[in-house]
Amino acid sequence: MEILVRDGEETFSVEAEEGASVLAALQRAGVQVDAPCGGGGTCKKCRMLIADDEGVSYRLACETAARPGMEVAVERNRAMSVSMGGLGGDWAADGAAGTFGLAIDIGTTTVVCRLHDLATGEIVGALGASNPQLAFGADVISRISACDAGGLEPMALLIGDALVSMVSQLAREQGVALGSIASAVIAGNTTMQHIAARLDPTPIGVSPFTPQTLFGKRVAFKPFADAGIAGGEVLFAPCVAGYVGGDITCGLLACGMRAASEPVLFLDLGTNGEMALGDKNGIVCCATAAGPVFEGANVKYGMPAYPGAISKVVLADDGALDLTVIGGGEPTGICGTGLFDAVALMLRCGIVDETGRIVDNDEVDPETSQGLERLLFEEDDAPALRITDRIAITQKDVRSLQLAKASVCAGVLTMMEARGIEADDVAKVVIAGGFGEYLDLRNAAEIGIFPPELVDRAESVGNTSIAGASALLVSGAAREEIARIDEACEYIELSGDKTFNELYVEQMMFGE
Repeated sequence: MEILVRDGEETFSVEAEEGASVLAALQRAGVQVDAPCGGGGTCKKCRMLIADDEGVSYRLACETAARPGMEVAVERNRAMSVSMGGLGGDWAADGAAGTFGLAIDIGTTTVVCRLHDLATGEIVGALGASNPQLAFGADVISRISACDAGGLEPMALLIGDALVSMVSQLAREQGVALGSIASAVIAGNTTMQHIAARLDPTPIGVSPFTPQTLFGKRVAFKPFADAGIAGGEVLFAPCVAGYVGGDITCGLLACGMRAASEPVLFLDLGTNGEMALGDKNGIVCCATAAGPVFEGANVKYGMPAYPGAISKVVLADDGALDLTVIGGGEPTGICGTGLFDAVALMLRCGIVDETGRIVDNDEVDPETSQGLERLLFEEDDAPALRITDRIAITQKDVRSLQLAKASVCAGVLTMMEARGIEADDVAKVVIAGGFGEYLDLRNAAEIGIFPPELVDRAESVGNTSIAGASALLVSGAAREEIARIDEACEYIELSGDKTFNELYVEQMMFGE
């Protein structure tokens, strides 16, 4: 059967299988829908206007069965704030004159593509976009579950088509023939690289979390082969483990960790929390199941870094909340960095206590609250803080952030214990990824993402995954160095680690 889809000014039909949900039909047709929970009915983000024989009303696409003659109104996600660049080393280009190459970062949420002159290393063009696989869930676990349910091929097609479209646009804008693009590099987490390469990532989702390959080699890439791009092959960045992928090895390449004389802490606070700690004497790395809260998922009024998202919250001198909204205008939700700011402010003012509980109005100390208690009200049968007339920070939001911060900080401390060092021994903290680029580091330290004594040594460096991918593309020396980084990395599996589990419980409190 068919259902009619209205997407802005465009109207078209999509096929739907008997008994399938509206969300499943849209996913199969490649229609991008904001569904962070992957269709589990928990995030409530796939709410859309649906018309059928029951009438016209707003419903969750994941919980509504497709029916013949149904009409669905979809609003595609608006352009995201995409981190296009980041810290990178000085790698001499060694390519042939007149040839070009592609450096690609496939993030769980966003995709970045750079077009390089291989002879000079110069970036001649770059594009960023949201990952079209978002319709299958906001995080890696949701994507793995989607693959287990038959979503591998649709997601592989989505990312392949998106990359060909981006490359074609770049080439057209820069006057570069597709045939002169001689090579390409893709970096991403291990699951994203599996899906792009049409390899089933479902073994990564269950113990012992074993990927089919750790890459680090050229792979036949059908979308590029069909389009006459890069000889139909792509160098996929080497991965360390199922949850420490090519985006992290590229990040370690970009920040020069293996050459550091003193320990460097690397944190990638994207949809998943991956981290490394090391120097010239060795590197330990791990990944935490922090969940997608950093991207605004599992937050009642949360959203990714789209225009309309509150990205910064500051208490002004007059007691009002000063909000920064991506793209300006009226806010429609709050993204991860805005949530960090809001919760840090609530902690400082005594609106949230050390256990993570939003206090009742009569418990607030007026000497420290700075009048913030006037914004307290009740939502979902619990105290909440009103940010705007229609956006609030709920108790459940604070708990989601609390779980994420405990997981990340426990991972950091576990790596320190493995290396036998204290926070004072860490020379530098490098915070990578688009989330880190806009994060207020003092608020992050106050919440407890990393030990607070490290805040003066912390630096946000942007998208190190794309920076490392660019280095791999243009330099043979960089390709040799990343192989040495990969070999130097010792992976700690946190799921069964006693130290991590003990530290996780300890770090659940704020102010610990």
